Amino acid sequence: MDITLDDLGCGRSWEEIHRVRGVELVCPECRGQVFPRVSQLGTRHLYHRTRPPSCSLANESLEHHLLKLELVTCARAAGFRAELEVAAPTGEWRADVMVFGPDGNRLMALEAQLSPITAEEIAARTGLFERDGVRVCWFGIRPRPWVGTVPTLLVQAPVEQGQVWTVAAGLARLSRRPVSWSPVGATLSDAVSWMLTGRIVPHAPRCSSRKVTDENEGYEWAKGWTASWRDSWRLWWTAPSYVTLDAEHVRQEAEARRRQQAEEEAAARQREAKARDKARKKAAYAAFWSRTGLDQQQWRYFRALAELFFSRALVFGAPDSRYGDGRPVYERNGSEGERWTLVAVACPDPRRLRAWAEELPLLVPSHVDLAVLAGRAWAPFQVYVFDPETGVMDRERVLPASVDS
Repeated sequence: MDITLDDLGCGRSWEEIHRVRGVELVCPECRGQVFPRVSQLGTRHLYHRTRPPSCSLANESLEHHLLKLELVTCARAAGFRAELEVAAPTGEWRADVMVFGPDGNRLMALEAQLSPITAEEIAARTGLFERDGVRVCWFGIRPRPWVGTVPTLLVQAPVEQGQVWTVAAGLARLSRRPVSWSPVGATLSDAVSWMLTGRIVPHAPRCSSRKVTDENEGYEWAKGWTASWRDSWRLWWTAPSYVTLDAEHVRQEAEARRRQQAEEEAAARQREAKARDKARKKAAYAAFWSRTGLDQQQWRYFRALAELFFSRALVFGAPDSRYGDGRPVYERNGSEGERWTLVAVACPDPRRLRAWAEELPLLVPSHVDLAVLAGRAWAPFQVYVFDPETGVMDRERVLPASVDS
């Protein structure tokens, strides 16, 4: 008989066996005598008068027995056929509660796991169910090391008559902003119905948020449940829409990592380019000082004379190969000095003059440099001499040397 059914599965009623003299019931496993009774919360169940050592049904705790009865009741309330203690044809497993689909095939095993078991053992038992095409969910009442390593719901029994079984942990939803998993409360009846109808599925989180926390109560599933404070659930039950959202977060995080990597690579290239540019400028400055024979103090005087002569602030750029390794001279204008206008070239290499020398004034530190430029002129040049040694400021228009000379 099945005492969870109104007709006990055999066309009889509970009143015909409960506290009725002359009725003898035996355990289907050990054939020992069992007796019907009602728990303090009103749940009907059977118990062995004498517990035989080899009977697994007799060795079940009352908590385990009541949880099994509640699970089979929840499955039937969801509209499914469910049976207690269904064994595999090979005998390799026996389900506490086996739920059958509309086609009559085994759909899902609901396992009440209250006795100690290792994570490795429960993973092996889960594998046997899955090998035979049976989904499984393990139900516990208190935290254990295996909780969350396989599809799990922790449940809480009612305290008083009239209350219902509830889910304490194992059911979660995913929030978008900030991305985080948070616990979902539900009755055990609803949770069983949802998992049997596919409204919730076991899911191992994939995005960076892989813990279920309650910000209001400040707790985290599994934290401190075992010897290691690093323990945490590996998978939990959630709606398929949250599985899809989790995958979208994974895609976004991967895209963000790719963008960050690209930005870091671009920044590295920029740093390398700056370093090369700095090295190039350093070499160009070294060559400039060597070629012109000027030191830093002389250069400051040279610049001061130029600004005094033109009566305006000038900016001298770095030696530039586009201007014969001379230093381009700019005038800043605009309301905030945002526009720079090229107005001259200082100390170009006479051997590297180009067409720009016909259009831009050339600034040199001595008349010797003026003479050298005059020897290289192919067109009229405007040359200014600012001698840092004597303070002489001079201006001269250099004409091309004659063919005869």
